[in-house]
This record gives sequence, C-alpha cells and structure tokens, in this order.
Amino acid sequence: MRLVTLFAAFVLIAVSARAQTPPPGLDPAIAAEVSQAQSDLRAALPGRHASALTDDELKAKLAALPAVRAKLADALTALTPRLQDIEARLAQLGPPPAAGQPPEPAATAASRQGLTRIHQTVDGEVKLARLLSLEADQTSRSLVEQLHSNFADRLWTRSRSILDPGLWTDLSQSLSDDLGRLADVANDEGKQFAEASSRRGRPLIMILGLLAGLALLGPARFLLGRLGMRRAARSASGSRLTRSGLALWLVLVAMLTPFLGGLVIRGALLGAGALTDDFDELVRLAIRAVIFASVLAGLGRALLSPGRPAWRLAPISDEAAARVAPYPGLVGLAAGLTGLVAGVNTAIGVSLATSVASDCASVLIELVVTGAALLVMARIRGTAPAAPKDPPQSRLPWILAALGAWLSLGAVLVAVLAGYLALATFLMRETIWIAAVLATAFLTVSFTDDFFPALLSDKSALGRMVRGAIGISESAMEQIAVLASGACRLVLLALCLAAVLAPFGAGVGDVAGRLAQARFALKIGQVTVSPGLVLGGVGLFLAGLFVTRAVRAWLEARYLPKTNMDAGVRNSVAVGVSYLGALLAAVLAFAYLGLSFSQIALFASALSVGIGFGLQAIIGNFVSGIILLAERPIKVGDWIAIGDLEGDVKAINIRATEIEMTDRSRLIVPNSDLVSKTVRNVTHSDGALGRVRIVLRVDDAADPAEVRDLILTRLKAHADVLSDPPPGVYLTDVRDGALEFTAFAYVGSARYAFRVKSELLFKIVPDLKAHGVVLASTTTVVNVGLSDRPIEPSTTTA
Repeated sequence: MRLVTLFAAFVLIAVSARAQTPPPGLDPAIAAEVSQAQSDLRAALPGRHASALTDDELKAKLAALPAVRAKLADALTALTPRLQDIEARLAQLGPPPAAGQPPEPAATAASRQGLTRIHQTVDGEVKLARLLSLEADQTSRSLVEQLHSNFADRLWTRSRSILDPGLWTDLSQSLSDDLGRLADVANDEGKQFAEASSRRGRPLIMILGLLAGLALLGPARFLLGRLGMRRAARSASGSRLTRSGLALWLVLVAMLTPFLGGLVIRGALLGAGALTDDFDELVRLAIRAVIFASVLAGLGRALLSPGRPAWRLAPISDEAAARVAPYPGLVGLAAGLTGLVAGVNTAIGVSLATSVASDCASVLIELVVTGAALLVMARIRGTAPAAPKDPPQSRLPWILAALGAWLSLGAVLVAVLAGYLALATFLMRETIWIAAVLATAFLTVSFTDDFFPALLSDKSALGRMVRGAIGISESAMEQIAVLASGACRLVLLALCLAAVLAPFGAGVGDVAGRLAQARFALKIGQVTVSPGLVLGGVGLFLAGLFVTRAVRAWLEARYLPKTNMDAGVRNSVAVGVSYLGALLAAVLAFAYLGLSFSQIALFASALSVGIGFGLQAIIGNFVSGIILLAERPIKVGDWIAIGDLEGDVKAINIRATEIEMTDRSRLIVPNSDLVSKTVRNVTHSDGALGRVRIVLRVDDAADPAEVRDLILTRLKAHADVLSDPPPGVYLTDVRDGALEFTAFAYVGSARYAFRVKSELLFKIVPDLKAHGVVLASTTTVVNVGLSDRPIEPSTTTA
C-alpha cells in the first residue's frame, strides 16, 4: 500500500511539473494549448450517465469540440515541421559508431544526444495531439448517437389518445389550476407593468416602442409592399427578373417587419423594466409565431400574386390563384398558434392532461387547415393552366409533393388516434416546414435563374464591362451566366436540405433505424435485409434518378442550348449524364444496403448465365447505344437511310433509336442494327452538301448548245444552288433519236435537294418549250419494213 501511495505521489509530481515547465525543445505556448485541449476534451466527455443528460447539455458538449479540434490542429501544424526538422538533423549526423569503431567527437555525441531528447519530447507531444484528435472524433460520435437515442425515444413515446374519455375528464379537473397559473403570470406582469409605468419617463418609452412596433407590423409593411410593386411596375413589369425580384422583396418584407416590430416592442418593455421573466418568454414565443405565420402568408402572396398574372411565379391560372391565396396565411396562422400554445404550456408548467389535450387540438387544427388547402389544390389541378409565358414544367414534382403531403396527413391522423402525440406533432410540423422550405427554394431558384442572365447580359453595365475587358463572345457570357445560376442552385438546394433536416434534431436516420432494427429483418451472409433498409435503398435510388432527371432537364433546357454544340452532341451529353446518374444512384443504393463491390460482383456473376441467355439482346443494344454515343457515327438530327427507309434521328435511347419518317411516324430501330448493319448517313459531315441530278431527253433536232445554256442559266439563277462547286450540264447520250442531258447542282443540305429539283423542273421545262425544244418520248419506236403484196387468206385444213 505504501508503494502504491509513493507511486501516485510521483505521478502527481510529474504531471504538475509538466504543466508548469514544458519539456526542453517544446514551445510553452504549444504545450499549454495541447494541455488546454486535453482539459476541454475531458470536460466534454459524456461519462457513464450520458442517457441522463438533456439535449441542451449534449449540444453544449458537442459545441465545445470544434474548438478542441482547432487547438489540436494548430498544435500539429506547429509541431510536425519541428519534428521533421529534428529528424533531418539526426539523419545528417548519421548513426552512432558501432562497437569496435573509433569514437566520434564529443561535440557530435552531445549534439546527437540533445537532438534525440528533443525528438522524443516533440514526438511524444505529436502522438498525444493525434490521440486527442481521435478521442475528440469518438466523443463527437458518442454525443451524436446519444442525441439520436433521445430523439428516437421522444418520438416513439406513446401518450394518451384523443379518443380516451379519461383524458377529457382529467382535463376538466386540471384546467382551472392551469388557467390559474396563466392568470398568475398575467397578474405578475400587470404589477410589473404598473410599477414601471409609475416611474418617470418609462411610460413614454413604452408608448413610443409600442407605436413603432405597431407601425412596423402594419403601415410600414403595407407601404414597403406597395413601394416594391410600384418600383416593379415602373421598371419593367413583364421582365422575369422584375417578377422574381418583386416576389423575393415581398417575402423579405413579410419576414423582417414582424421581426423588427417584435424586437422594438420587447426592447421598449425590457428597457422600461415592464417585463417579468415568465411574460418575457411568452412575448418571445408570440414574436416567433407571428414571424412564421407572416412568412408563410408572404410566400403565398409572392408566388401566387392573385389578380396580377404578369407577376405570378406559380404556373397556375388566375382562378386557381384566387382560390388558393387564403390558405398559406391560414396554414401559417395555425402553425404559429400551435407553436405558441406548446410554448406556453412548457413555460407555465401546465398539467399533463392539459398539455396533451391542447397539443391534440392544435395538431387537429393544423390537419384540417392543411387538408383543406390540399383539397383545393387537387380540385384546381384540372383547371386551365396559366398563360405559357415560361417553358412548360414537369408536373411530376408537384404530384409527388401532394402524394407525400397526403401520406403525412394520414400518418398524423393515425398517430393522434393511436396516442403517439409526439410523432403526430413532429410529422405535422415537419410537413408544414418542408412546404415552407420548398416554396422558399422555388422562389430563390427562380430569382437566381433570372438574376445572373440579366446581370451578365449586354443590357447591363457589368455585362458590357466584362465583355469589353475579357473579350469573350455573347454566347460564352450566356454560358457563364447559366453555370453561375446552376452553382447557386446547388448551394440553395444544399441549404434547403439542411433546413429540411434541421427539425429532426439528431438526424433522419432514427425512424428508418427503428424499422431497420425490426425483428423480422433477414440476414443473408454478411448483409442484413430489412423493410427499412429496402425502403431506404429504393428511396435513395429513386431520389438519385430524380436528381439525374432534373440535371438532364437543366442541361437540355438551359445550359446546352447556350453552347455551340450541335443537337447530336447535346443529346450525347444529356444521355451520358443520364447513364452516369443512374449508375451512381444504383451504387449509392447498394452501399446503403450494405453491399460492397465484391458482393455486387459476386451477385452479378451469379446472374451472368441468365443475363447471357435471357438479356443478350438487351445488353447488346445497350452496349451499341454507348458506342453510338461515343463514336457518334449517327447522332440526333442526322438524316439516315436504312434500306428503303429514310428519316431523321430524333432520339438515341438505351435500347433503340427513334427515327421520324416523312409522314411523322416513328421507326424504332434497335441500336445493334445501326452498329452491325450498313446505314447511309446523308448528313453525317457538318459540311455535307445535297446534290440535285436532273436527266432530260430532247428531240435530236434541237441545238445541244442552246439546250445546255438554257438549263445552266436556270441552275445558276436559283437562290439555293451553290456556286462552289458550280453546277454543270453534260450531254451524256445520243440514241433512239434523242439527246440525253444530265445536269448536276449542289445545295447546302441534302434535305433541300428534292424541293430544289422540283422547282428547277418547273422552270426548265417551260423554257425548253418556249424555245421550240421538244422533249423526246421514252418509248422506243421500231420500224419494220414489209413488201407490198396482197394478203392471202390462210388455208384451213379439215
């Protein structure tokens, strides 16, 4: 026991000595930084009773870790070059002499000994910093996992159902006490307000603050909105940037005016000393509720613009906009009141029965209002659309959003009836929050799509200055503008995704994790397959396909048309993006399911026999499609001939290529036929010309030179006939009493040849007839000479 005590005392002395005087060769500031990081990390450890910590305590510990990582990173940045320098100096000195060799100079030995001691010290500090960095990462994961666990426990905790009669009995018994608590808060606030009013100068502060706040909430908001509309009407009422800029202005006004108004009112009351702590909490809850309701109402007004179709961003008709216009504000009001009620219950500490009953009623109100809005939107979906001032947009995102909203509302109703109030509240608030985030994303993306092209166009001073300074073409400026808007789209979508996930607290994997941990999970080898994993993998794959489709649509509609690529190259790029996106979506889905590349290869080899026999043609067509897109012997827009069939290539898909015939019908040709068989590509080369060939037979009495000049004059006079190569007329045959002339002319495209030939014949034939040139008959006349003798009747034999 005495030895243990002495050893502990020795350790304490060594630790205190290290803290007071750092080892030789080590910067005291760096040593102190590492020691402070170690102390902060020890304070952030959750300990054995991490489950007893609240979310706020866990988040506070989690918030302290970035500073610890930063200190350790700075220490490693300073120590690593120092350690490398010492190692280089030791390498220059070389190893110490072996046994039996002459001793080295004393100065060299002393230098090596000192450097070795410093190297050990610095190396130990570097290893400690790296170890602490690893421990900080592990601590962060532990805290996040505990937050996940707390979130999932709250979400799946079952409370009392709204159908439980005992809930309403308990509510009737506890409601009077809860109202008494609220009355006590109001009475305390009244006393505080009266005391503040009795002091000199305080009433004036409160009155001015109240008037300023009300002015911001009412007249200022109205005037700022009218100012934006007047400015938009004066500048360019129909321009895209003006329209989206006005919508963004209306949303900002709707958000900032209640925020500033609430701050002014609360600041005046706090400055006058007229707020108690409990009532101050209620005021902050009310400000938050008013801001959220105002923002939703502003989003609805900005996107729908009832009565102003020229400024409307949403692709709906006037009638539909008028019918939907009230619901964003109603949904925002219901959500704001729900949040206010929940906050008041927590602030004044109401009974469990009152809290559950009020939360149930609030969720049902939100459910009814949101469901009514969805019903109205479903009824107007079949009405006449808005004027086509914008390119047509896919209805699939709107359909998926409506389906998701209905499924969420159904889950909310079931959860309320089953008693999972926390789950119902979370789903309802998340549905409204996601709708608000998506509406904001639609508005901001529309603004960025309009802002950059307008900013970098020739009509703006910046665009002209950039073009003059750099000397790039207008097409390149348009491409830069589209790429800039695309980059902003990515940033905005990332921010929107973070905003959607923010209310989940610890993360979105909790619900899926519950399903993935179900008892009916099936384990195949090293892979665990459960409904949650399957649904997550399928959802991830579908989300990848949706993102791929959106990127392809953006490329085809906005970026690629701004480039100098022809239609074939644009189609190849778009299809290549589709292939790559589908491949990445499949890889991500397999990775989510826990399949590694080796397992995927094993699975593919197991299916190789079936693929070889059953899908041979499909795989061949797929590979042929990739060859067509890579080598581009045939591209979209080409005029090709397959046997006796001719047409324009409209699309090169995964399995087959679509060719549009002259009668607008579509010919579907497998890609393997285009690769393995003979195909004539009339317009393969960019400079491919069309050749007009005219063959005329005239009577041999005509003057050949005159006929040649007549035909050649008409060829040269036609506007579509090229002068290089020049047209030519040739006497190709003389037989059967006729002269055969063959004329050749070239036009800019093979597509013009048939039309130009017809127009030339309509001119040449009348010219020949006007000059007395007779066209020869194509029927061969055979003259047979017969002797003049009477025809004797034939002798019949009996």
